[in-house]
Amino acid sequence: MAFIPSRAKKHRMETDEELNLTSMMDAMTIILLFLLKTYSTTGAIISPSSDLKLPYSLSTQAPHKELTVSITRDNILVSDERVMSIEQIDSQSPIIAPLYSELSRRAQEAKQNEITYSIPFTHEVIVVADESVPFQMLFKVIYTCGSSEYNKLRLLTIRER
Repeated sequence: MAFIPSRAKKHRMETDEELNLTSMMDAMTIILLFLLKTYSTTGAIISPSSDLKLPYSLSTQAPHKELTVSITRDNILVSDERVMSIEQIDSQSPIIAPLYSELSRRAQEAKQNEITYSIPFTHEVIVVADESVPFQMLFKVIYTCGSSEYNKLRLLTIRER
């Protein structure tokens, strides 16, 4: 037994249906945002200055973004901001005073951000040193970082292939 078509079907006029691009654009935008969010680079996390040549290493661990302390041939920088000149370092003291005050200030800011915005203070710092930096100066920078609540240290190097 065949069904009788309804009146609406009888009187419906044939129209050309078009593809709805709005929903497709929404889907493509969501996919694009997802890919941009999950895309991660294992390249340079910092932009070393022109007077900085990093040492080579065989480490396979990829760095992640943290506070950086850079030791160039002429200056000491914290997150690309010049803190002091190399000539100003006191050879008798194990702590570099201007670096200590800057790192302590940043540690206090990080603690305040942890309380206010729930951004965890990781106590991590990446030390970026020129390959020609003497060990005594590197030791003083590391000791200063540890004294100013940044006790998780990483040394940034270039991976040898």
